[in-house]
Amino acid sequence: MPENAQSRMQLLMEKNNFGTIADDEFEELEGLVERGNRLMLRKAEAAAILMERGNIFTQDDFKPKHE
Repeated sequence: MPENAQSRMQLLMEKNNFGTIADDEFEELEGLVERGNRLMLRKAEAAAILMERGNIFTQDDFKPKHE
């Protein structure tokens, strides 16, 4: 997930935790969480395909290049 989306999600999560989130922000947060969940699912599916094909990889292979 792009860094700006991660930052926005973190900000909205903090607002949610403090009870200061607006309805439209909560909807945005739900969308960002869903987006993150879909990304994790795609990564898991990719890992399963790689393993079936005999490829060896580590979790570091899934990290963004900038980390």
